[in-house]
Amino acid sequence: MNSRKRRIYYWTASLLVFCVITLFELGPLIWMGLTSIKPAGSEFSIPVRIFPEQPTGENYRTVTGEGFNIQRALGNSLIVSSTAMIGTLLLSSMAAFVIARLRFRCRHTAFFTIQLAGLVPPIIVIAPTFILLRNTGLLGSLWAMILPHMAYGIPLATLLITGFFGSIPVEIDEAARIDGAGSGRIFFRILLPVISPALFSAGVLSFLGSWGDFMHAFTVSLGLPRLQTVPVAILSFSSAFQLQWTWIAAGVMISVVPVVAIVVLFQRYLIGGLTRGAV
Repeated sequence: MNSRKRRIYYWTASLLVFCVITLFELGPLIWMGLTSIKPAGSEFSIPVRIFPEQPTGENYRTVTGEGFNIQRALGNSLIVSSTAMIGTLLLSSMAAFVIARLRFRCRHTAFFTIQLAGLVPPIIVIAPTFILLRNTGLLGSLWAMILPHMAYGIPLATLLITGFFGSIPVEIDEAARIDGAGSGRIFFRILLPVISPALFSAGVLSFLGSWGDFMHAFTVSLGLPRLQTVPVAILSFSSAFQLQWTWIAAGVMISVVPVVAIVVLFQRYLIGGLTRGAV
């Protein structure tokens, strides 16, 4: 087999694998999009129709109307995810700075302890977290979601930012100290602007993790509509009217739009931040 045929086989196989992976990843989202524009009830028709015969936007008007008001849930999700992201970045960047740039006896132990905490699935600690939030009087507020989401995001963010700090020459710190700068000034004025790609990547991952959380938000919201985030609000679409999948699909598509917009607009910075500190 000559080199030209090998290249053809290679690109054909690569294209086939790419199509299979793309269909596997985007298939559910495409199906949701098609279901969201079907007339209510037509999703149960036999045989199943992939494409709607009469596309309609009535489902979107329903979930954004007074009966469901998904806009309130979107606002809650935005507040919770953004605040948790900011807190996660602040705490994890400070922890990463101490671990990567300062020399003290237990810095490696501290790093591995943080990563060990990140290996614990959040669903395992829902019960003790609920009790802790109840004892501190935070139940029934958005802080009951913000603070745990910050804790859940710190291990991964610390891992990413610590690796990025490791790629920055230590001579920058030494030169700043010679000029009289302390650790705080080095961190805030010199290193934070340099590690902005890592901060962006860690921030996006923290935002997405908080945005898609369901179990914790469902537990601590206590069934109060004013505290519902998007995943919890979408559940109410199904429980209120015995599984109207067209309404659920419309709610899912609305909730996906902000996430897709963030990833598409800033994917270059996201990928750069994830890979630059890898070595």
